[in-house]
Amino acid sequence: MHKNSISVSLLVFMNRFFNRPVHPFNLEDASIKTFAEWEFEQSKRINSYYLPEVDLLREIQNKTILDIGAGSGGKSTFYALNGAKKVIGIDTEKEFIKQAKAFALSKNTKNIEFHVANAENIPLKESSIDICVMNDVFEHLKNPEKVLKEVYKVLKKKGKIFINSPPYYHPYGAHLSDLIGIPYVHLLFPEPVLINAYKKLAENTKSYEKRVNLRFGTVNEKEKITYINRMTVKRFEYIAKYENPFKPIHYKLIPLKAKGRFLLKTPLREFFTKMVVFTGEKS
Repeated sequence: MHKNSISVSLLVFMNRFFNRPVHPFNLEDASIKTFAEWEFEQSKRINSYYLPEVDLLREIQNKTILDIGAGSGGKSTFYALNGAKKVIGIDTEKEFIKQAKAFALSKNTKNIEFHVANAENIPLKESSIDICVMNDVFEHLKNPEKVLKEVYKVLKKKGKIFINSPPYYHPYGAHLSDLIGIPYVHLLFPEPVLINAYKKLAENTKSYEKRVNLRFGTVNEKEKITYINRMTVKRFEYIAKYENPFKPIHYKLIPLKAKGRFLLKTPLREFFTKMVVFTGEKS
């Protein structure tokens, strides 16, 4: 249950005046579409983040793909049905993997498999994967530096890694936008207020336990938003430069709005970046 306070009540009140982005949890609660169906549809947009410099869909043709953060299987199934030779999806959530297997089966997808696994210890042979894709995953990893090294091990020589990730100072970088539609809310209210306001709003949903358990955890006896690692553009670039074993092929920032691209060359870039995009190769 949530703990009420003036700040929590204020956030909940303010939230009435903001539209929430479309979110799969809400679509699923409303029986409009499942999480996997939403992922499958959204997968059509992933390639656009890399274009025109790199064509991800062309790269995956007849390749063995590792999909880290497979979720409910929509993305993995999309790759499998769009030219990949084989797709291996991993996720830490058992329920997600259960849904992923069912979704792939519903699509009659043969060249795919799923495993409950942590990307810090990938259960695959060294040099067995052609391509690793991390779509909207890097911002959730507890130890992204270790994951990069682990991916490097399982990739074949000349194998490639594709990463696209919204940074922490994105308007919805706190990943609470399924219930809180206030842009940059994580910069306006302290973490305990965010947690309790979210819990209060979640009480009116069909999936309270799923939402809350996914996003929050206990660290040093304090409840925290553990679903994200607060990955900023600055931190990403530091990791890419000093903790990244891959040879960079392509890196770019995608602005929130095309007309605001000039802001990405200013100190304000953290607040106006929609997506960080990186492609690397194992040398």
